[in-house]
Amino acid sequence: MNDTRERAAHEAEVQEMVDDSLGPIRISTVPLPGHVRAPSATYTPSGRVFLLFRTQEDPSDTVRAAVVDDNGARFTEIFAGTIPQKRTANGIRHMPFTDNSRMLLGDHVLEASPSLDDAEHVELVPVEYPWNLADDPLTSHHWSEIIVSPDGERIAWTILRTDLTAVVALGRLRRDEDRYTIVDPVVISSTDALVPDPEREGYFSARHMLGGEVKQFVRGGTAISAVGDGGAPLTDSVVQDLVSDALEPITRTPGYDETTILSPDERLGIVMTSRASKGTNPAFLGLVPRPHATLVTMSMAWVLYMYAVDGVRRFRPGNIGPVLIEIERSRADRDYAGVPLNSADDSWVYVSPMSWHPDGRNVMWMEMQRGSGGDLGPTLRIRTAELADYAPGEPVPVAATPATTPSALSGREAEELLARTAEFTPAGRIAGAHSGYLEFDRSSDGHGTWSAASRYVDYSDDGRNVYNGVERSSGSMTAGAVYEADLELVGDIGGEMRVRASWSGVGDGTRLLFGQADDGTPQSHGFARYGDTVLRIQDLAE
Repeated sequence: MNDTRERAAHEAEVQEMVDDSLGPIRISTVPLPGHVRAPSATYTPSGRVFLLFRTQEDPSDTVRAAVVDDNGARFTEIFAGTIPQKRTANGIRHMPFTDNSRMLLGDHVLEASPSLDDAEHVELVPVEYPWNLADDPLTSHHWSEIIVSPDGERIAWTILRTDLTAVVALGRLRRDEDRYTIVDPVVISSTDALVPDPEREGYFSARHMLGGEVKQFVRGGTAISAVGDGGAPLTDSVVQDLVSDALEPITRTPGYDETTILSPDERLGIVMTSRASKGTNPAFLGLVPRPHATLVTMSMAWVLYMYAVDGVRRFRPGNIGPVLIEIERSRADRDYAGVPLNSADDSWVYVSPMSWHPDGRNVMWMEMQRGSGGDLGPTLRIRTAELADYAPGEPVPVAATPATTPSALSGREAEELLARTAEFTPAGRIAGAHSGYLEFDRSSDGHGTWSAASRYVDYSDDGRNVYNGVERSSGSMTAGAVYEADLELVGDIGGEMRVRASWSGVGDGTRLLFGQADDGTPQSHGFARYGDTVLRIQDLAE
């Protein structure tokens, strides 16, 4: 009787759709034994599913690991025990090595012999991170995300800091007798987007910020997919080339785009994004493309995460993807929406991680039931999408991951960077390449309270598109945040922003506020227009 009910429930969770470009897509849930609680899963290099989970009876510090087929067959538990975590670890992850016998968990590597698929012996081996990060008072998380290179030689990870900044590092993962040690570490992220303009006193030149949360080694291991600065007002998924330091955005929508995991042939991707969630997509902030907008919006990254991601997972109706994209279309077209894969049942919301089957036709992600929790954590399920008619190309071949990058910091320079809070240029001007200038002013207390403003004065890089007006932001995690813009774009496609957006602090769920402000107007009001597209902030009222 129980098996019959489980099969019926599984079939009810199946979604089928047809995309004009990718053909039929079938979405379903991986069936698991009834004792599995709080699962988290990833595809392995052999095409099976590696699973971390708990049971109802387990002590709170017990973690179990198993492998299973994505149709639920051949469930085999391979590990049960404790996985110690340092105070500044970001939980436990699972990043498979391409040898299919090891799994990077964050502070440990799980080694299985002869392989994860038929493990006869399993060992948990600790990982030693450099620079004494876990004990550094400026480190909030000595890793927030971790990835291991396809050649199995190197690790990249993101360090979160108490000044609300992030530092990305790269190092060689050396197997010692009783541990893995990260040796020859380098910092591969920027510290500021501005450098002095040698031709104008008081002026600065802008560049893309390198770094951001790392998500996947791509191009065989010579580049990294990350959450970063793609030149748009809001975060985008970018590819950072480790050989040249070149940065290329692979998402361009005006809303919130974060993680993108590329398929083995790197022609497709699956994206964590707000683009398919009309009621929680902060696209009004990014609709009007404008140069150097991140001077004002970068400090708001936590606001947008708490609003569009955390709040949606806890209580706010909406979704955060995932969305299936074709990478080339996504690179070129800011209006390309892709294929939303989020559940038809609005009570289920995407959570990390995402992964691709090695056949390039199946992709996997996790969903949680909104607001669920308790001693065993949220109610989770594993979802897969099958692209039955898609003909993938050959997987990108594995290449040696570089030991360093052109602008990397190592040795004393890296240590000095990590020993101080973030430094940035507080005020100055940026000259338009054709005419005018942008005048900026920004401050931060190093603990999450900030203010930033940019004023455009006949600013133009190409002589056709000219900006005038002001945008500003300010706030803190406890007090909330305010963004205001009163600016105009005249050019090939005209645009304007006449908007104020006010969010409450994290203690109140980072909600958009629509009550009366001190000036008698609503705390959040106005619109953004680009061409014929108009986004009104009142459409986001809860």
